[in-house]
Amino acid sequence: MLERSEPDTALAYSRYDPDIRRTISFRLLEKQRDLKLLWRWMNQAHVVPQWKMAKPIEDIAAYIDINLADPHQDPYIGLIDGTPMSYWEAYWAKDDVLGRYYPAEKKDRGWHMLVGEPSFFGRGIAPAVIRAFTRFLFLDDPGTQKVVGEPSVAARRLLRYAPACAFEEQGEIDLPDKRAKLMFCYRERFIQQFGL
Repeated sequence: MLERSEPDTALAYSRYDPDIRRTISFRLLEKQRDLKLLWRWMNQAHVVPQWKMAKPIEDIAAYIDINLADPHQDPYIGLIDGTPMSYWEAYWAKDDVLGRYYPAEKKDRGWHMLVGEPSFFGRGIAPAVIRAFTRFLFLDDPGTQKVVGEPSVAARRLLRYAPACAFEEQGEIDLPDKRAKLMFCYRERFIQQFGL
């Protein structure tokens, strides 16, 4: 059963979204607080095909440790009205594997995400949280002119949301773990469509 989280003073981003009439927030992942949650999400049937992390909780704990120690990325928990519902990894593209597949600029950012709670499927929530996290990355560093993505070509639902979130397909690339669509979201276009 989902429980509303305690009031959180350590939110990295929080904004009411009038399209879904709910507040979308992000906070840094905390291992002790979020381990069981992330483990449960990684073992959800809808998450396994993309993330391939259906593993024992000890493996997820090690994965969290690696991510928290990695200077090129930060893990976040996404919340809707205070309830945890998604996991995000924000990364600096130039320092990521993806940076070898296109001419990455120093401040290009990217993200990986999963919606862990099936109760949040539908009702326009996924595009809203994608736009919110993309906005967060643009706000987090004014030098970021582009947010990039590399969803699997098999991630049809996510690819369907891309245009509604100002992401433009650049072509397909073969990454070590998947065939992916290279997607760019330019700051200027995002601001024109959604504002900051």
